[in-house]
Amino acid sequence: PEILLALCAHLKSQGETNPARVRTEAEFLYDFLEKPYRPIGLFDEREYFLGETALLAGAACRMLFRRDEARLWFDRSEAAFRQTVNAVGDWARVSYQRLALRVEERDFDRVLELLPSLIESFRKLSMVEDSLKSRFLEGVSLMNLDRNDEALQVFREICVEARRMGSERLLAIAANNLVQIHAQSGDTETALEEAQRTLQLMFKLDNRVGLAKLQWGVGTLLRGKGNVAASIEAFQASLEGFSALEMRSDVAALHLVLADAYLESGDEAASRRHVLEALPVIQEDALVPEGFAAMALLQESLKKDRVDPKALRAVHGYFGDSSL
Repeated sequence: PEILLALCAHLKSQGETNPARVRTEAEFLYDFLEKPYRPIGLFDEREYFLGETALLAGAACRMLFRRDEARLWFDRSEAAFRQTVNAVGDWARVSYQRLALRVEERDFDRVLELLPSLIESFRKLSMVEDSLKSRFLEGVSLMNLDRNDEALQVFREICVEARRMGSERLLAIAANNLVQIHAQSGDTETALEEAQRTLQLMFKLDNRVGLAKLQWGVGTLLRGKGNVAASIEAFQASLEGFSALEMRSDVAALHLVLADAYLESGDEAASRRHVLEALPVIQEDALVPEGFAAMALLQESLKKDRVDPKALRAVHGYFGDSSL
């Protein structure tokens, strides 16, 4: 049990550095524990570790935009935890991942409806970090509902609490979201200052997912200031980061962002090239089923050797780019 506990802790620490590797290793561990039957520890350790490895695999699949796989792993995790003595806290952690999946599916109103109960559960169980982490779901949902003032307050409160707890990881993710809020609000100078501080923290923590998201945010900021050439460089750096992490949905989204930026710069050939890079991933992984009409318009425009900017932006609108 001690070795398995250390392995799970290591995989959890790598979730924002190499989610593809975490997925592979967690699935291997789950399969190893499940069959053939191996007694572990004295009580319910086997069931606990089955639940824990399934939860790790599901969280990694969620980050990699493998939604159906993530749901299956969360079901497996809940089934295993159901056979343990201290199941309530573990069920709450599974519930967090399911709500995070709802955020990525843009079901923001339902997330805000269900979230207070989950946060209260974590508080009653004295799971302070999990309670604070759940507030990210609140903040990101508010951002996407254009309730930026409320989202700003949420992430400021998270930053204060993360500093008090000494959690640089949560502080970095919250600060990353603050960059995006300031950018959306047109406060570019504050956003750039926040981005510079957050960049140093991301490098220190080796948070490659957060770094790629931050580079995306910086690109958005630079484009908003009219520096399209510099924004393209930042978007390209983000694209390379997500490609190395095998985060296919973000890669597809960045191709669309770059396509839009190149359109603005007048380079329609480069724009078309990036759209063509994105479309196979979107279609293969069924990333935007809600955006079928926009996808059809975008594909039709490509047949005419042009890119329809409205369809391009509509398709990109189905991707979320906030940090969880």
